[in-house]
Amino acid sequence: MSRRPGRGDGLPYRVYERHGTRTYSIGYKLPTGRWAFRLKCPVSDRAKIAEIRAEAIRRAGEIGLGAPADGSVDAILTAWVAWQESLPNDSPRRRADSTMKENKREIVRLRKAFGHMMAGDLTKTDAYAYLDACVKASRPEKGNKEISLMRRILEHAVRLGIIVLNPFDGVEKNETVAYERLVSDQEIALAVEVGRMMGGPNIIVALALKTAWLCLRRSVEVRGMTYDQVTDEGIRWVAAKRRRGATPRVGIIEWSAELRATIDEALAIKRYKDADEIYVFGNLKGQRYTKGGWKITLARLMTECSRIAAERGIPFQPFSLQDCRPKGVSDKLDDGAEDVIDATLHTSERMVRQVYDRRRVRRAKPAR
Repeated sequence: MSRRPGRGDGLPYRVYERHGTRTYSIGYKLPTGRWAFRLKCPVSDRAKIAEIRAEAIRRAGEIGLGAPADGSVDAILTAWVAWQESLPNDSPRRRADSTMKENKREIVRLRKAFGHMMAGDLTKTDAYAYLDACVKASRPEKGNKEISLMRRILEHAVRLGIIVLNPFDGVEKNETVAYERLVSDQEIALAVEVGRMMGGPNIIVALALKTAWLCLRRSVEVRGMTYDQVTDEGIRWVAAKRRRGATPRVGIIEWSAELRATIDEALAIKRYKDADEIYVFGNLKGQRYTKGGWKITLARLMTECSRIAAERGIPFQPFSLQDCRPKGVSDKLDDGAEDVIDATLHTSERMVRQVYDRRRVRRAKPAR
């Protein structure tokens, strides 16, 4: 490990020692400011100081390789995150920034459930208890993802020799019902119509929904769309998921009359006088919507759409940005388009077909 510049104490980077009046202490501080471990002894016991100093240096070296400070699940989770963040940007083992951001949220729940336990004491029963609790909480799919992440982290612990066998190997996931919501043209049209009637934030959200459909985009990409993405060629999108340091995949959704009109309308929305001109679908202050702010406005728009649809006697089900990407993919596939992979910036046709293709009717030509 590297040493802190200017330190002549012979200790590895992030290892700190203190000679107090009565106690000597030495420990390793994580990038978060939390102590991975701290060892103490009487300051008068020179032999013990030498012993725990050598022990601290050894443990620090292990942490640098991704090993936890001890065998607890809490320490293993902390060490795994630190190890991931220490990997070189171009390492194939390093997860994409967007993936790690999601993993950290999942680890918060895993830590609450398993953090107090020793990794060697975990069994499949613990995994199933967690999955069952997620079913009761109406989040079976999230539970599957979190246990899958826990299994991967425990496999890293096996690799380091912390545990011999992975206790979560072979755990059967919760059965889930495939989500096959397919938004209709009529529903999107109504959302835009109602958004215009309500004005303000509601038309911003409505036009974002339409853009997500036309451009086959993820919700995070649309909410974060900036002015400089709007070019003469079309809208420039960068793949949301990629490893740090990797060359980004860029896609341009070329202009159609409908897309051009949608973006022009979004750019023409009157915001506050001092609003920033950064985000195309930013709030009235020009700032990027928070998840909470977006959900509140979307819920208000969908409630009004449902009311008006009931008055008119037409079908309508509330939908979100996440539902618009599958509609875009399904519509293009139904039209026989051959550029769906390019449009989504995915690298796998299987992913597109399995997750986003929600066509009710499949058309094909006869063998002859």
